[in-house]
Amino acid sequence: MLPSVVCPQLPTIATRPRDRSGNLTNGAIANLVDLVGISLEFGEGLLSVSIDMSISYFSTAKINDELEITSKRIGRRGGYTGTVVVLRNKTTGEIIAEGRHSLLRSRRSSKL
Repeated sequence: MLPSVVCPQLPTIATRPRDRSGNLTNGAIANLVDLVGISLEFGEGLLSVSIDMSISYFSTAKINDELEITSKRIGRRGGYTGTVVVLRNKTTGEIIAEGRHSLLRSRRSSKL
């Protein structure tokens, strides 16, 4: 079974990552896709690097909207991993965005 991560209750949207209309910015959504997508690989002790991200924006999220974020590994071949991240409005069930995230694992560990 492929691992998945569900963040059922993200804190409500703060005022900072919003645009003039009061919507969550596309950059903030891209950041969430990156962070949640890579979280599936982070626990294995190897470094993962984002090599591609494709995001489809379907709707907007307003201030005080609760979001449900789901991440799932859709495949792995060698050091390459693909994940899909879905942001959904928890109240309405409407999909805000869906992102596909490609990662490449490094075989060497960090010297830091």
